[in-house]
Amino acid sequence: MIALQDDEETPLLQRPEQRMARTSPLPWDQFWIILFLQFSDSLVFRPLLHLPLKDIGVTNGDESQVGHYVGILQSSYYTAQALTIFHWSQLSDHIGRKPVILTALFAISISMFSFGLSKNFVHLVISRAFCGAFNGSNGVIKSMVMDITDTTNLPKAYSYMPLP
Repeated sequence: MIALQDDEETPLLQRPEQRMARTSPLPWDQFWIILFLQFSDSLVFRPLLHLPLKDIGVTNGDESQVGHYVGILQSSYYTAQALTIFHWSQLSDHIGRKPVILTALFAISISMFSFGLSKNFVHLVISRAFCGAFNGSNGVIKSMVMDITDTTNLPKAYSYMPLP
């Protein structure tokens, strides 16, 4: 068997002779609305969870237990979000993205309001899980970005979107 010899003069990475097609501009009129809708995710992502725990007396003055209860609150949020994200996406394919987003934003605002008014730990967990269940719709917002962009400006549009 004869081994093939490579030409040492040829570069390893070939540059295409054609230039890339120009990127089309982002549809900023629609994209600003989507960015505004995505802003609610940063508000509910990490509220000050340790403050209501101290106020309602869950830890009975033991500061070392605050982290444990904050972990329960955060995990209830993310568990509910993980369990509902695919259902929100399927629902948005059937009834449309706009009703799903409006319903989710309304429910998130109610859940955050009830979180602030909670008087015991069970109500805190329920309102936090409810918020996570309805925040599973943030995948729908990311698919709305795909709907309004094309292949040339999609990477630029996603660079403006937050990661979570």
